Formats: sequence, structure tokens, C-alpha cells
Amino acid sequence: MRAIQWIGILVLAIGGLQGVALAQMRPVTINDLVQPEAVSSVVLSPDGGQLAYLERTDELTALSRRRHKLNDLEARDYLHRIRVVDLNAPELDEPLLIDVGTDMPFWLSWAGPGRLIVGSVSVSVDNGHPRPTSRRQPYYPFYWRMAVINLETGQRTILFGERGAWEMRDRERPGQIIHALPDSPGTVLVAAQYRSAYDLWSVSTETGEARRVEAGRPTTVSWHVNEAGEAVFRLDLDEQHERAAIFRREGEGDRWRRTDNLTLDEFDDRLDRARHSIWVADTDDPDEVLVAVQPDGAERRGVYRYNLETETIGDLFWEDPRYDLRSVIHDFYSGHIIATTYVDDRFRAHFFDRRADAHYRAVASFFEPDAVVVPVQVVDAAMLLRVTGPQEPGSYYTYRFADSSIRPIAVENPILLQTRLSPATTETYRARDGQEIQAYLTRPVRRGTQRPALVVMPHGGPELRDDFGFDFVSQYLASEGWMVFQPNFRGSFGYGRTFTEAGHGQWGRLMQDDITDGVRWLIETGQVDPDRICIAGFSYGGYAALAGALKTPDLYRCAVSVAGVSDLPEMLRWEAEEHPELTEYWQARIGDPQRDAEALIANSPARRAAEIRVPILLLHGTQDVTVPLEQSEIMRDALEAAGANFRYQEIFGANHDLDNPISLARTLALMEAFMGDYLDSGPAPADRMSWADLTEREQFRLVADEPMPEETTVSGALDLMPVEE
Repeated sequence: MRAIQWIGILVLAIGGLQGVALAQMRPVTINDLVQPEAVSSVVLSPDGGQLAYLERTDELTALSRRRHKLNDLEARDYLHRIRVVDLNAPELDEPLLIDVGTDMPFWLSWAGPGRLIVGSVSVSVDNGHPRPTSRRQPYYPFYWRMAVINLETGQRTILFGERGAWEMRDRERPGQIIHALPDSPGTVLVAAQYRSAYDLWSVSTETGEARRVEAGRPTTVSWHVNEAGEAVFRLDLDEQHERAAIFRREGEGDRWRRTDNLTLDEFDDRLDRARHSIWVADTDDPDEVLVAVQPDGAERRGVYRYNLETETIGDLFWEDPRYDLRSVIHDFYSGHIIATTYVDDRFRAHFFDRRADAHYRAVASFFEPDAVVVPVQVVDAAMLLRVTGPQEPGSYYTYRFADSSIRPIAVENPILLQTRLSPATTETYRARDGQEIQAYLTRPVRRGTQRPALVVMPHGGPELRDDFGFDFVSQYLASEGWMVFQPNFRGSFGYGRTFTEAGHGQWGRLMQDDITDGVRWLIETGQVDPDRICIAGFSYGGYAALAGALKTPDLYRCAVSVAGVSDLPEMLRWEAEEHPELTEYWQARIGDPQRDAEALIANSPARRAAEIRVPILLLHGTQDVTVPLEQSEIMRDALEAAGANFRYQEIFGANHDLDNPISLARTLALMEAFMGDYLDSGPAPADRMSWADLTEREQFRLVADEPMPEETTVSGALDLMPVEE
């Protein structure tokens, strides 16, 4: 496995372990998987000569300590230090450590070669801003500021000056770097509420002095500039009057023209449909951009030309002949397109420059078949790459075009390099009507001679898809000795319009049949133990788990629904009340409440709970605003009324995505404890916590009187509310 061997080289290079022999030796644990990322904000300099990143420490930030945020820690709650790698120096040289005092850096960018931009939360008293003498005045113990560090001299320049940064401490929107001007190396463009409006400023990286170049309005929230740094687009959101206005620069003058005037509901609807039409790159024509879109009648999502003057979609620019466009990589300075990406059985990238494409294909083939290579950033001299795979949890490398050299930089979670991760394969099977379905199998490394137990794990969405890469849930379940099956059933995104729309109106029907047929294929080919199969999923996958328990009870020993839908008519009613602009979208995918009432009820597990014979586990976050907690409560009440075998647990403070490490850890532990009763062929592993331990012991207590975690909002910066003294 060449990629795994290369990771071993990386471990030695960064000093994480003392030898490759130690790598991947012990079983993976929940604690390993939910570790905050060790590195973040990895950015390559414009000339490709330097690279900077944030390195997590074990020390909590002053902001986290003040908020007493100790029970739901995330990566941003830890203090990070800045590392800079000289890519022209020998690989074993220690990366430069940048001292920023008591500042808490959150992101990095470049103002040009040798000039690093740092966005930080700063401690007020450490920067000449003492507590006010009057208790009636609000006190801001922390504030947001941006600085440019000259890596040659070590000089640090505060953008807008220290006084300006302090004056913006209570602004609604934090400052944002819009453009680093290549023709003006001592200047950056920043959008900021330096005065009353969200204006566009030209800021000196040497003195920090700012000059306003474009005036916004109090309602302005976003700017877009061209390659020369000239503003060409502005977005205003007026929440008081519930309007959104989009402005474009008219010709070469100073006049702005309003091209759209929308209600906020109309604007929200446009954003919701954004994945079908996204401005992805600029062109040499100021009236034309490239958009990622799937026009009416087109089979696949691709890149099209779009005329800003006539607001019409033009000719096709690029499309893969079989798969939907996934994303576009563009040049940070010019905005021009560099590459497109898509997923067949795994991530792929297509570069429009033949030389760059040949280099990328060569480096990707080096890591295959064990991993995929994702271009994170591309400049003229080099690429920043992220390598990931089932047994590679995520590592950064640089690749230089001049000498085709690969350099390891950092690992996202070094602890996982010490663990025994499971391999995964891409499989294809045929559904009952002959349709070819792609799926992924994670095969446990800890298994005896008998066929393994199986966890069927349909993805959420449902218009998403699984692909080949590192999946922490699959890895954890496989570490228990269970095989994990992830089918991309009809209704999944990525395989073209026909495949996706085949799932419309088919919840619990064709989509479920595709999952069932995959399980039967595994049984018929002798790959799994037919008497030890459970189905588990998140969101739509949770619905599919309940539908599987209802419709094919002889196939499954248990079912786990995490934040799943259980009652289709009630879900449609809730969506119509909470998100009326999405009513048409969801009715097209689930069904019309009037026309399809009978089918919706027939395919709602909660409406047919009396027929369910399979043990059920229901888990749901109390802060879920995507699928309401009510959906699991309805299922719980229906199962209880039917006298069914079930368990129900709320994950307090958790949102729909379980993006808090503690919430995720609790969920995985509860899933393991429940499914182990039905999937294990022998005694439970000694390190597994029981259901009672997880729900009754103090450190894992999940009860209503548990202190709720304080919410922290991030929109470029933390929500730094004043503290009344």
C-alpha cells in the first residue's frame, strides 16, 4: 500500500512517531476519531515558496475559558500557533513559529510573497484597552482584528491600525479580506464596517492605513472584485424591510445598477437552489462569468457561460460525459477557472492546462488505489494537496511543478496514524430491475474465520452521495468487527438527472428497494452473516433505517435512526410552515400531501409502528433545526403505543450534523452499545461501554437537567457580545 508507506514517511518528517512500525497497530477508538483537527487554515503563498498553517495546541483559548466552554470543546476552542514552512529549505528543517502574543488566530491568508495575513481574536487588556471605569459601559474583553506579518522583518501591521480595529469591536459584520492585489503588493482590499456601512477599503500592509474605494450602504453584506481589484458586484440585505438587492457596476464608470430586487424569501430560495447555479469563475469578458448549473433538460450538472447583462445561460463550457460536476478550482487573484472536479467511484480533477493536468494525474496515480488526492490550492509554481482515503484520515502535501517533487506538510489527526484502520472497496451490484448501483464496503480488519456481521448505512440527503475516502463512522463500526455497506441508491446526486429524479416520490419504495437489493446481493455472494445485519443511518438514512425495519423485518436484527424522518405528512407540514419557499422542492421529492396522501401514510414508519418487529434505537439532537426533534418523538410515542421493542435518547445540545465532538462521541457510543447486542457473535469487547454506563454514569449523563452548552456563532469571527459589568 504505497500511500500508507508514504504516510509513514510523513510521520517521520514531522516527528509525530518514532517509526513506521508503530503506525496503525491498535484498534481505533471514539476518542481517536473525535479529536479536534491538529492543523487548519493551510495556505500556499502566491509564489509557491512558502506555506502557512495553524497548529492546534492543548491549551484552551482565553475566550473558551471565559465562557466556561469545557464540556463541548471544538477545534476553535483550543489555542493555535502559526507555523510557516519555507518550501525552498530542506524538508527536515523545523517550520518557523510565529509569535502573536496573546492573540488567538483563527484563519490565515497571504497579502503576497513573504506577507502573511492573520485573522485573530485579541485580548483587550493586553492591547491597551482597559476595563471602563463606569459599570454602565459595556465591556468588550475580546475583539476581532486582522494583521499582516512581514516574514522577513517580523514586523506586524494591524489593518486599519489598532485604533481602527478597536473601533470596529462592536460591528455586526467582521472585516473580510476581499482581494490581495498582485499589481499593488503593499495593499489589500478589505470589506469592513469601519464607519457605519460595509464599505470596501484599500488598506496598506505596511502602515495599516485605510482608504475607502467603494461606499456601501448600511445594508451591504458582500462585495466581489475583478482581477484588477475593481468592484463589480455588491449584495445588500435589508432585514427590516425583508428585501435583497444585487448591484452590478455599469460599464467602466462609477455608476451601479440594481439587477435584482428580491424578497428575503425569494433570495433564500435562490440560495437554496445555489448548488444548481453557482458563480464559479470569472472570464476575460466583464459581462460574462462561468456558473455551475444544471439547466432545464440537461442530464448533468456542468460549467456554463452566463451573460450578466442579459441574465441568460449560454454555451456549455465543460461537462463530464457520465457524472455531475462537483466543484470548480479557480485562481485566487484572477478568478479564472483552473480545474473542475467530479466523482466516479472516487474524487477526480480535470485541469484545463495540459501541463498541470499531467502533473496532477501523475501524483494522483502515486497514491492510488488506497487514497484520493484533492487539490486545495493551485498557483503557478506549486499545488497544495490533501490526501485522504479509508486508511488515510487526511494529510497535506505540496507538489512543485518544476522538479515534480512531493513534500509532506502535516497530518490532520496524527493519533489515527497509530491505529488499525479498515480498508474499503468500491462495489457494483444490480437492483431487481437491472439498474446498476454503486456502493462502498468497509471491511473490518478484526475478524475471525466466520462471515462478518453487517451494518447497512444509507447516506443522508437524500440527494447526496457517499464516495471513496475517510469515513469516521464506518471506521468506528468496522473496528468492532462489523462490515459497513454504503449504497448510492437511486435519488443520490452525482450520477446525472435521470438517476437522481428516479428517487423523487420514492421514499420507502424504489429507493428502499435499491438498499434491500444490495443487502441481498451481499448475502447471496456469501460476504456477510445473514443472521447478524442491522441498518443504521443519519437524517434521510435514519428514515431508510426505519423503513427497512418496517418493510423487510426478516432482513434486519435491529435498526438505528439518528435524526431521521418518521412521519412524511408531518414532515411536509413542518417544512411548509418553517420554510414555505421550499414547499415545491420537498413536495417534488417526497410527495404532494393531497395527491399522494395514501402513499405518504403507507411509507411513514410512525403511521405503521404496530407492524414493526425489529428492535429500534432512536437518537436525536435537541437543537436540530433541519429535521425537528418532533419526528423522533412521534416515532417514540407510536412504538410505545404499539408495545414495540425500542430505545429512545435525546442528545442534548446537539444539532442536525452532530458537529460537536462530544455529541458525536455520545452518538457513536450509544449506537455501538445498542447494535452490539444484535451483531456480536461472542462476548462484548472489554472496552465497550454498556447502555447503562452511557445513560446513567455522571460523565455521560444524558438528561434534561444537563447544562446546555453555550452557543458560539462563527461568521468569519466569533460572536463577541459585550459583557455587562
